[in-house]
Amino acid sequence: MSSNRLILKISSYFFSIYSSCLSRIALNILRVGLSLKLIDLDCAVIYREGATAGSKYSSAYIPPEMLWQRSDGSFAVRIGSSRVNHVPASPSLDMWALGCVLYLLCSGSTLFQCTVQDHISNQSDFEVLYRWSDDTKKKKLDLIENKLARNMVSMLLNKDPEKRLSASRLLQHPFFTGKSGARMMGDAATWDVFISYRVESDLDIASLIYDKLTACGLRVWWDKRCLLPGQNWETGFCSGLVDSSNLVCVLSRSGVKNPTKPWMNFEKLEKTSKCDNVLLEWRLALELKERGMLRGIFPVMVGDVMESGENSNYFTSGCKPSAPHVSLNELESKLREHLDREGLGYPYKDADTARSILDGILSNQGGFIEGDLSIAVDQTCNRIREMVQSFTEVIKII
Repeated sequence: MSSNRLILKISSYFFSIYSSCLSRIALNILRVGLSLKLIDLDCAVIYREGATAGSKYSSAYIPPEMLWQRSDGSFAVRIGSSRVNHVPASPSLDMWALGCVLYLLCSGSTLFQCTVQDHISNQSDFEVLYRWSDDTKKKKLDLIENKLARNMVSMLLNKDPEKRLSASRLLQHPFFTGKSGARMMGDAATWDVFISYRVESDLDIASLIYDKLTACGLRVWWDKRCLLPGQNWETGFCSGLVDSSNLVCVLSRSGVKNPTKPWMNFEKLEKTSKCDNVLLEWRLALELKERGMLRGIFPVMVGDVMESGENSNYFTSGCKPSAPHVSLNELESKLREHLDREGLGYPYKDADTARSILDGILSNQGGFIEGDLSIAVDQTCNRIREMVQSFTEVIKII
């Protein structure tokens, strides 16, 4: 893509909002007629095989991979002319530097304290950059108030060069497009439906739903069929959910309000509770829906099995837990970990409480497993199919 298009897009936005931060940055941008052009490219190299970076640099704008640690523990920049410590030229280096610029424009502060020559001024910051971690990035990004800008910059300041946004993907980010429906990974979802359920209590219901939905031609992600041999289950279901367009989540008393198993009872959750995989799926789903990547959330509320063999009403029989108003530390940490692994950056939504996650799921129109099981499952799956089809038709129209 044309670099002028990227420069124009970014500059036109920030010139109107953050003009107080642009005085030094604008020194290297000239307007020629109706065009904006970059100047001062004396450290640029031609991107081709064998080209190296680092012949000239501003250390406050280099990525972690540009540093190496000497035997005495100090840190130095990899020099382009070195045959041992060089770094191949790559657009990912420029995208980190752009992330530093956008961080300044969005937060009003440089990523690291630097000199007027744009070099890191505190030697201790070289180690911070070299060991760039999720915790460090989170603390830095907390200075950016706009959630879309925060997410965008987080993807540029990814320690893994392969996961940084390209220039073309950056221009597709909702921060610039204003569209909430842009899928930031894979674009079109592979799966129509992702089934979230508690294995210990709701396996039979999930199996019935899977069979019914696949029989009518829907592409359904279900761990019993879709987890790859040897794959980490948590990584697998998070990746599956990211690549799905709708969530179907099964809620039962045994699954979320278990009277004998505290780890399966949302009423027992505390700030220091271990991350619950069902709650992680729901938290991730609400995050994806906030971004427009997930179209629909369909809760399936399963009542208790009565003596007659039929199911009671989920709500009137008291199956819904009263989740506490607490944010779970490990849950939020896991969320950031999986979003980052998927290349989706910093969460849009601030830390959710267990109560708000549950309420967020139940705020969506769903179905009930009540009365005769077979009839209820059929009716529920028909409504799920209608939901998927309705969203598919909307996409075709758009």
